[in-house]
Amino acid sequence: MMKELKIATSASLVATIETLRQIVRVEQTDYTDVAAVVVSVADVNAGILARLQATGFDIPTFVAVEGDEHLSPDYLPFVSGVFALLAGASKPFYMAQLEAAADAYEQALLPPFFKTLKTYVEMENSTFACPGHQGGEFFRKHPAGRQFFDFYGETLFRSDMCNADVKLGDLLIHEGSAKDAQKHAARVFNADKTYFVLNGTSAANKVVTNALLTRGDLVLFDRNNHKSNHHGALIQAGATPVYLETARNPFGFIGGIDAHCFDERYLREQIREVALEKAAAARPFRLAIIQLGTYDGTIYNARQVIDTIGHLCDYILFDSAWVGYEGFIPMLKECSPLLLELDEHDPGIFVTQSVHKQQAGFSQTSQIHKKDDHIKGQKRHCNHKHLNNAFMLHASTSPFYPLFAALDVNAKMHAGPAGRRMWMDCVKLGIETRKQLLKRCSQLKPFIPQQVAGKDWQDHDTDLIANDARFFTFVPGETWHGFEGYAQDQYLVDPCKLLLTTPGIDAATGQYTEFGVPATILANFLRENGIVPEKCDLNSILFLLTPAENPAKMEHLVEMLAQFERYVAEDAPLSVVLPTVYRKNEQRYRGYSIRRLCQEMHDLYVSFDVKQLQKEMFRQDHFPPVVMNPQDANVEFIRDNVELVPIGQAEGRIAAEGALPYPPGVLCVVPGEVWGGAVQRYFLALEEGINRLPGFSPELQGVYIEKKDHGWKRIFGYMIKP
Repeated sequence: MMKELKIATSASLVATIETLRQIVRVEQTDYTDVAAVVVSVADVNAGILARLQATGFDIPTFVAVEGDEHLSPDYLPFVSGVFALLAGASKPFYMAQLEAAADAYEQALLPPFFKTLKTYVEMENSTFACPGHQGGEFFRKHPAGRQFFDFYGETLFRSDMCNADVKLGDLLIHEGSAKDAQKHAARVFNADKTYFVLNGTSAANKVVTNALLTRGDLVLFDRNNHKSNHHGALIQAGATPVYLETARNPFGFIGGIDAHCFDERYLREQIREVALEKAAAARPFRLAIIQLGTYDGTIYNARQVIDTIGHLCDYILFDSAWVGYEGFIPMLKECSPLLLELDEHDPGIFVTQSVHKQQAGFSQTSQIHKKDDHIKGQKRHCNHKHLNNAFMLHASTSPFYPLFAALDVNAKMHAGPAGRRMWMDCVKLGIETRKQLLKRCSQLKPFIPQQVAGKDWQDHDTDLIANDARFFTFVPGETWHGFEGYAQDQYLVDPCKLLLTTPGIDAATGQYTEFGVPATILANFLRENGIVPEKCDLNSILFLLTPAENPAKMEHLVEMLAQFERYVAEDAPLSVVLPTVYRKNEQRYRGYSIRRLCQEMHDLYVSFDVKQLQKEMFRQDHFPPVVMNPQDANVEFIRDNVELVPIGQAEGRIAAEGALPYPPGVLCVVPGEVWGGAVQRYFLALEEGINRLPGFSPELQGVYIEKKDHGWKRIFGYMIKP
């Protein structure tokens, strides 16, 4: 029977290899589909061993010598064996050696759960258990179901099974191969324990917060936190937040927490405002929740965070939904909470990661890393049983096994040199792309320092940039980034977030320019041309970079960005640049050029000073007043002690729901806070844009858009009845 993985050989050796496996020439493979390699001395001398080592796959490699050929002893540490293929009777021995090495490699390649799942599916058991589609057979009974089955393929349906058969272990109480998979992931990510979560980091955050927090506990709360942290910590657990103000820059990028917020005296002053009795406690905070990396690529120095506030917290939850790979990129080592050396005086650490965002996972795959063995035996320690109680509150009893298997395989891919090599390749490709953008575009600019060490960023060697954090550091006071309140070495630009700014902001002053190009227009252009950016806001746009990228894909992106610049420079007709938006709103935009649309949207931003409103919403001086615990406000909502009120009339009213634009999923007003000020004006600016500029409406959550007089759309929100 043909084995799945192949044997790769030098072209001159193809005819001499005897194997049941398929043979492929070394120049025709990327080595992800081979179980062993046999190369000639000539290929060794040409450097093939270095290329094989660079993969990080540790593939068994043999060298075949002929006649008087001699392999230098210098190469012996890097090969699995040497064959004399023309040695007659010895050939079967060499082939057996080759096959044994290939079999061993193939057996060790797959991680625990996926290996067990694959073996189980191949058993082709007859099942009378869930799920009811029975390996896809139910779908095949109907034409629509048959198309569904054919679209995804038989293997997906056959690997979707229930936990009625114990051979695969238990995903809820962590037994068998499921437990082995999570233990393996913990080793790879340097955690004490790892838990695979199948309904996203929204659920992972709720697991952690529900395991740690109760009513009356203090939680130190990053105002940038994703809404799932509000749901888990504030609404479900009922904890009392002490909010940390955060930065926004004029381009619309989400920044980090101000440096002064990590000062102990400042924090104790904040505690006095909400829980006077805890202001002098040794560790007043049961939990701190901080975004390790913001949506827009501001990534924290985790060591600094723990050194400054760790002694005040029982635990710190680093919500790492938008990172998770920092431990595999050398220059980001200090950003990883999981790589830090901790002792009994430090806080316990939880790290939640959205594996599906930039690692290798299906949508909804997430993981919780627990690093708290250093505080075992202390009253504040949250043991496995307590955490798993919360885990089971949020986990389905009918898990989708392919999701779990993807998390297992993701850990395997990141293990060892291969994981570090893939991410280094990604970082370098991102650097080269930024260099190309700086060469090809003049208006769309990468969000990076203009100069480092007295030399233009792009003039430095790519290998140097990829290994030196100076090239991605937010230096306080430098005008290129526009963030205020940062300390030295506090934050980096995530090299795997390709961030661009669009015209409309003077970077030197942070003020609006006369003409601007809102990023949503660029995003729509790219989608029209088959390119999907992750997110845009005001004058900023984000592209996620992962090891999936390749040079051709990035070159195409650069070309389309350059094409957009040409359209703006030429003032091309809107019907050419954005045909879909134009077609759906032809009456509104008839006769428009691209610059006319850009100008009108830019002028709207200017008239409301949206960049300032966005900034103020996350500054303490402008936080909405808190008059009710978020949990209590949610109870009022459930009891329907609320009324739907136009946001224009909401000033002074208590929010029953949290409201936000999505993305980024960060609440602007929290249940129990009072509408008014910057938050109200910001949503009124959004309302104006929805009406004046159809085709560019944002997704809003926690508020409701309804048509009123003459078709004008109004934003409404639920307010608690007086």
